[in-house]
Amino acid sequence: VGRCGAKEVPCECPTMGRTRHAIRGVAGLLFLLHITFHISPSSSPARNLGNPTKGVITAPAPTSRFRTSAPRRFPGARAQVGFHNGVEGSLALEAQQVWSPGSWRGLPASQQPDYADQKALQEALDNVASLPPLVQHWETKQLKRRLKEVFDGKRFVLQAGDCAETFGDCTPASLEARIRVLEQMRLRLESPGSMPGLPVTVIRRAAGQYGKPRSKPNEIVGGVEMPAFRGENVNQLPADLNLRQPKPERLVEGYFRAQCTMNYLRTRLSSPNALQEYASTANPSPFATYDTGAREVYTSHEGLLLGLEQALTRRVGASAADGVLIGGAEETNGWYNAGAHFVWIGTRTKQLHGAHTEYFRGIDNPIGIKVGSDIDPQTAVSLVRTIDPRNEPGKVVLITRFGASNVSTGLPQLAEAIRAEGLNVVWFVDPMHGNTFKTTLGDKTRRYDDILAEIRQTHQVLKLYGQHLGGIHLELTGEDVTECVGGPQQLGEEDLKTNWKSACDPRLNYEQSLELAREVSEMIGKSDSGT
Repeated sequence: VGRCGAKEVPCECPTMGRTRHAIRGVAGLLFLLHITFHISPSSSPARNLGNPTKGVITAPAPTSRFRTSAPRRFPGARAQVGFHNGVEGSLALEAQQVWSPGSWRGLPASQQPDYADQKALQEALDNVASLPPLVQHWETKQLKRRLKEVFDGKRFVLQAGDCAETFGDCTPASLEARIRVLEQMRLRLESPGSMPGLPVTVIRRAAGQYGKPRSKPNEIVGGVEMPAFRGENVNQLPADLNLRQPKPERLVEGYFRAQCTMNYLRTRLSSPNALQEYASTANPSPFATYDTGAREVYTSHEGLLLGLEQALTRRVGASAADGVLIGGAEETNGWYNAGAHFVWIGTRTKQLHGAHTEYFRGIDNPIGIKVGSDIDPQTAVSLVRTIDPRNEPGKVVLITRFGASNVSTGLPQLAEAIRAEGLNVVWFVDPMHGNTFKTTLGDKTRRYDDILAEIRQTHQVLKLYGQHLGGIHLELTGEDVTECVGGPQQLGEEDLKTNWKSACDPRLNYEQSLELAREVSEMIGKSDSGT
């Protein structure tokens, strides 16, 4: 195979073929030397399921400021898709050299459900793999261009939605509430006098956010031990032993629920009067304008269930022999996760040499990485280099989640490390997960003031280190729930049981969300103007 521009084509030149074989031979020898000196002899990778980085290949110290060459990506043969919680036998060294949608298999993969019926799982994943893409690759490329504008300081992002979508919320009323709150937040963020001239792109946590990582695989409810709720793609929330068992058929239902959600989003937001309807109550200013990207629909989810993510992966510009044919211009050729425009690696799955990182490094979607006090700056640098070896602005988004009390001590070292290495990342802040706590009554919640404080501190620290906050990542709903305390309604801990609806973590309600958008817009506007 030879490379013509950005496209891989058969090489018919004998001289080039001999040269390429020689280069491959030298590269193979160097790789073997690398493996010889960088595998820990103390333990087998197959025995280190709790610590996926122990006993596996370690990254050598960088010899230059930044590696500019990207790893070659080969389509490979169609691989079996499945979930693997551990490693059977020796570490798959081949996955370290080339990438395919299934090259993550054989590497340590955390947060994967334990399915009893592997045949049924394979059938479900084959079914999903045979279905049309949920999103189109040219939309994904457009989002990457939008994120490049964010990197350049010309755009802001509101990424928000449910903590965990449920199949039951795939209704017109629920979807309309989610559209309304995000569109009205967008208009408040764009309001004149706050962030003037800075358009806002909305990335929705929707149409696929059906999987959730958990701190423990099992829990005890009413004296009965059962699997933890892992999102409706896997099992169900009611504390029933049978309902908590992972069911492969739910992966197929999740696909169709996501497709229904996408259809509604596209139809509703393409309506000629939709944006004006939302603006009538969101922004009393007669000067509200509409960015050309306001009607663009972008979705996101955590790329958690690797078998499912592989089944949703499509190759653009492939030949019929590669299995899936999707037409694309040369500049868009590559592998795309067609389940969402933007996918992120969560806190519990970002092991440098783990299966999730291996999968994410090969797809052309923009990628988010959750970072906080749990990762040292140099590991974060290595992760960014692995995911984005070309150092492409708009490709990697670092989503910080330190907690309001830890931003000032944790973020400076990370920001300085990223700046020192010249990495072209976009910065979002997730002010939700680092601020979760339990009340004296045992209810899980978040304080509105802590959420706002983390956004403010993150914005200030990044400015000190010559960078800027490009977006906020929120868990919220358009309903009048009582899950977070404080805010314009001054909800107290005693109010939490009044209308708690979340399937997992506490979310901002409609009023809290709109007020937060107003305060963030004013805060960034005043800070950037020097007032």
